[in-house]
Amino acid sequence: MPPGADSDLLMGERIMNVGVPKERRPFEFRVGLPPAGAAMFVRNGHTVYVESEAGGGAGFSDSDYARAGATIAYAPEEVFGRADLVLKFARPLAHELELLPPGVAFAGFLHLAAARQDKIDVILAKRMTVLAYEQIEEDDGTRPAMAPLSRIGGRMVVQTAAALR
Repeated sequence: MPPGADSDLLMGERIMNVGVPKERRPFEFRVGLPPAGAAMFVRNGHTVYVESEAGGGAGFSDSDYARAGATIAYAPEEVFGRADLVLKFARPLAHELELLPPGVAFAGFLHLAAARQDKIDVILAKRMTVLAYEQIEEDDGTRPAMAPLSRIGGRMVVQTAAALR
């Protein structure tokens, strides 16, 4: 880099620290970013911090993420505290919101329409940029992130009903 250049810039773009925490909700086994996604961020000059065992429930090991170029973190405080962008699958727990630094970007299925007011207050107070996947809407009114989840739910309802019979 030329003298005086900002070390956070790569070809005119800001380098991000991307955080992928382990989901802590009961029976939640999904992960906010697969190893292939981590590799894409790393190839573009970003640093990806993945909490140890974050992908285990989805079939991804820590070594899968390490091979993709991600850094394995062993504490949620490290993942949340270093991140410019946090990628989670499920909505954040209250203590996870507290770990986030001011101004962070956060993406996942956030269910903001049903969120408790105290969580909304934290998001606003920290001036977070949030992207709720379930709110992404196409021009025709469809919600592309919800379509695969709806299909899965439709297939599961028959099996669940049969088990409860």
